[in-house]
Amino acid sequence: MGYDMFVQRFQQGDAAPIAGEAIRVAFEPHVDRREPDRSYWHISAKDGGTADLYAVLGGEALDSLMISRFSPGLVLDMLVKFIGLADAVVLPPGCPALLAHEGQRRHLPEELRADAVVVQAGADLERVLQSC
Repeated sequence: MGYDMFVQRFQQGDAAPIAGEAIRVAFEPHVDRREPDRSYWHISAKDGGTADLYAVLGGEALDSLMISRFSPGLVLDMLVKFIGLADAVVLPPGCPALLAHEGQRRHLPEELRADAVVVQAGADLERVLQSC
C-alpha cells in the first residue's frame, strides 16, 4: 500500500503525546534497520511484509508516527497492536479515523468523530482502507 498514514493520540480534541513504550513493544522486535538522523525505522514481518516508520522518540514519548510503504498482513496487525497500547488512532488519507476502542471517539476532534471506525485486527484496518 503506497501512501502514508499518520498515527496520533488525542486528549479532549487536542493532539497528545504517545507513550514511547508502545512503539518499543509493538514494532521494535521487528526493526531490521534504523536511520536515527531521519527518525526512520524499517520493519520486516514474518510473512514477508515491510513498512517504513518515521517517529521521533524523545525521552519516553513521541508526538506522532507516520507509516509509509506498508504491506498488508502482519504489519497491519502490528499497527493495530500499537494503537491499542498507545491509545492512539490511525488517520489514513481519505478514510475515517481508525480507533483501537470506542472510548477514543470522545477525544477526537469533533470533525473526525462521526465517521470513525473501531479496528481490532490488521484485517479490519485493511478492509477499511480498501473501501475508501
